[in-house]
Amino acid sequence: MNAPALPNRLYRFFLYFGRQYRWGCLGLLTFPVLGRAIFASIWFATKQLTDTVLNLHGPIQDAGRALAGPFTFFAVLVAARFFCDGAMWFCSYHTRSPMLIRIKEEVFAYAQRLSPAYFESTLSGKIAHRAVMLPDQMLMLFDMTVFDFIPGAMFFVFVAALFYLASPAFCAAACGGIAAYFTGSLLLGRECARRAAANNETRAAVTGRIVDVITNVRNVFCFANQELEDRELTRYTGEERDRRMSLYRSVVRLRCSQYVLDILMWLGFVGGALYGWVHGRMTAGDFVMVTALTGSLLQTAYNLGQRIPDFYDQLGSARESIDTLIVPATVRDQPGAVALAVTHGAIHFERIAFAYEPRGRGRGSRNIVNDFELRIPPGQRVGLVGPSGAGKTTLMGLLMRMHDVTAGAIRIDGQDIRQVTQESLRGAIGLIPQDTNLFHRSLIENIRYGRPDATDEEVIEAAKRAHAHEFIVELEQGYDTLVGERGIKISGGQRQRIAIARAILRDAPLLLLDEATSALDSHSEQMIQQAMKDAMADKTVIAIAHRLSTVMDMDRLIVLDRGIIVADGSHAELLLEGGLYAELWRKQSGGFNPVARQEEVEPAGTADADDDLADVAGMRSSPAA
Repeated sequence: MNAPALPNRLYRFFLYFGRQYRWGCLGLLTFPVLGRAIFASIWFATKQLTDTVLNLHGPIQDAGRALAGPFTFFAVLVAARFFCDGAMWFCSYHTRSPMLIRIKEEVFAYAQRLSPAYFESTLSGKIAHRAVMLPDQMLMLFDMTVFDFIPGAMFFVFVAALFYLASPAFCAAACGGIAAYFTGSLLLGRECARRAAANNETRAAVTGRIVDVITNVRNVFCFANQELEDRELTRYTGEERDRRMSLYRSVVRLRCSQYVLDILMWLGFVGGALYGWVHGRMTAGDFVMVTALTGSLLQTAYNLGQRIPDFYDQLGSARESIDTLIVPATVRDQPGAVALAVTHGAIHFERIAFAYEPRGRGRGSRNIVNDFELRIPPGQRVGLVGPSGAGKTTLMGLLMRMHDVTAGAIRIDGQDIRQVTQESLRGAIGLIPQDTNLFHRSLIENIRYGRPDATDEEVIEAAKRAHAHEFIVELEQGYDTLVGERGIKISGGQRQRIAIARAILRDAPLLLLDEATSALDSHSEQMIQQAMKDAMADKTVIAIAHRLSTVMDMDRLIVLDRGIIVADGSHAELLLEGGLYAELWRKQSGGFNPVARQEEVEPAGTADADDDLADVAGMRSSPAA
C-alpha cells in the first residue's frame, strides 16, 4: 500500500515517464530536429539552384541537364520535410496524451497513499490544485522542450554551418548577435522565473482558500459569514494581484528588450549579407540563402524568446507541485511486509508510546500515551471512555496505522502491525467514525464502498440491518440518490446510518466504533442498538464513547485519563469502584439537573442536534431521519 515511487526531482520525473514511452519520446526528439535540418537544407538547395541559373549561358538542353541535379535535391528535401512532419505528429499522437493520462494516474495514486499526517497539515485545496496542475505542467514543459528549445537550438547550429559556407566572417558576427540575444533574454527571464514562482504560490493559496470555504459552505451559511469570507479572500487575492502585476512588468521588460534586439539583428544580418554580395564575398545564391535563413533564424529566436517566460513559469510551478506532492510518507509498508492474518482477533498494545511530533520540537512533542499496556482477548467488546484529550482517538488511529508508535508495538494475533501491509491491516478493520463524510455518489455506491464486490441484495440487507433502508426508499431516487459533497444532502443521523451499513457490509473481524451513534436521536439509537449488537457478534470491538449509555453493555470498559488507564472493568464494577467513571456517569445521568438527578440511572439520549440545525438553516433536501 506504499505510494508508487515517484522521483522528487524535476529532471528525474521527466526521465521516469519518458522511459515508459521511450520510442515515442525518441521520435519526438528526432523528427523535429530532422525537420529543422531539412528546412535549412532546402535553402541551401535554393542557393544551388540560384547559382546554377545565374551561371547558365548555353542552350535549353544544357540548362535542363545542369538544373536536374539541384532540382532533384530540392524536391527530395521538400518531400523529406513533409515526411518528418508527419512522423512527428504520429509520435505525438501516440505519446503525449497517453503520457499525460499516465502522469495523472500515478500522481493521484501517489497522493492518496501519503500518510494521514500529511493531509492533516496540508490544505486539501492546495493538494487538489497541485495534483490537477502537475500533469499539465509536465506536458507543457515536455512540449516546449521537444517542439521548441531542442529543435530551435539545433536549427541555430545548422544555420551557422550554412552561414559559414557562405562567409566565415558573417557566420561569426551572426553567432555573436544570437548569443547576445539569448544572454539578455535569459538574464531577464530569471527575474520572470522568480516572480512567477511567487505568483504561483499565492495562486495556490487562493485556490486552497476557495476550496476550503466551498467545502465548509454549510458553516458559512449557518453563521452568516459570507462577508467575512469575502474580506478574507480579498486579502488573499490582493497579494495575488500584486505579484501577478509584478510578474507582468518583468515580462513586458523582457518582451521590449527582445523587440529591440530582433530589429537590430534583422537590419544587421541583411545589411551584412548585402555588403558581402556587393563586395564579391558572397554569390547571389549565398545572398538569397542568407537573407531567407535570416528571416527564419530571427523568427525562431523571437519565438524561443517569447517562450522563455512561459518556460520559467511552468518550471517554477512544476517544482512547487512536486515539492508539495512528492514527499516521503511517514507511514510506509516495510520491505517484505506480509498480509495480516486474523485468526482470532486478539489485540495487544505492548508498552507503546506516541507523540505527534518528535521530542525536542516544542510543546507538541509531549507523549500522548506513554508505556501504555492493554490486552484485548479475541471477541471481547471494549469501550474506551474518559474526558476529552485522554488519548482514546489516538489509540484508535495507532491501531489503524494512521501514525506509527514511537516505542513499543501493537500486535494483532501476535503480529506487529508494522510488519504487515497497511492494505491488509485496514482490510481487517471495520470503522464507524463519528464524523461521517460521504462521497458525492449514490447511496448504494457509498454503502458498497465497504465491500466493492458486494451485490445489490447484500447492500440492501446491510442497509436494513442498519435501519437505513426505511429512509432510503422514501427518497425520490431511492438507492440511486446522490448525497452531495460529503453527504450534505442528507442529515447527520442518516449519514451515520449509512456508515453503520457500510461497516456491516464490510464484515471485518475487528470493529472500531468512534461515537458510532452520536448523530442519532434517542428513538433511532434504540432501533440501531440491536443491529449494532448483531454487527459486533464474533468480532473484537473497540468503541469510543463520551455518552456512556452507548457502551454500558460492553464486556469491558477502559477508563483513560491523559493517556493512562485509570480504571478497567464492567459498568457495574466501575460504578461500585467510584473514581473518574462514576463521576462521569453521575454528571451524564442528571448531575447538572437538580430535578432529574438520579444515581446509576441510564442517561437519556441527546437529540440529533445536526438534524435540528439543518432544519433551522433550511438546508434539508430529504425526508427527516
